[in-house]
Amino acid sequence: MAYDGTSEGDEAVRAAGLLAERDGARLTIAVVVELERPGRWITRWNRGTGVWNDVLLDRARADLQRAARLAAVPAELTVLFGRWDRALPEATDEFECDAIMLPPRPRGRWKRLLKRDHTNAIRRRAACEVVQPR
Repeated sequence: MAYDGTSEGDEAVRAAGLLAERDGARLTIAVVVELERPGRWITRWNRGTGVWNDVLLDRARADLQRAARLAAVPAELTVLFGRWDRALPEATDEFECDAIMLPPRPRGRWKRLLKRDHTNAIRRRAACEVVQPR
């Protein structure tokens, strides 16, 4: 189960928890974080990104704790690093996933325009089924 911290993601966590409870399956909830790389820009000195990366990791941990409270069953919590379309499919072997559940697409035209949808790229790369509630 990939969690993004949105209300749509909350619904998907609840659904995944109910499915895991019904089927007696193990539930893993993952948050994907794309860390900032230090850039050199024009100068020779590194521009530090450590503080921003710490903020991203703190947010990921908070999202995981929130998702764990929403799930109907105990879940394994993990942070994946990299882009959504690569990190999730690569983690399926490590966590022995039978399926990946993604949050539904955001409701509303403006939200859909502003939020990038990675579903098709994940489906192409994943070795298991990818499920996305409507």
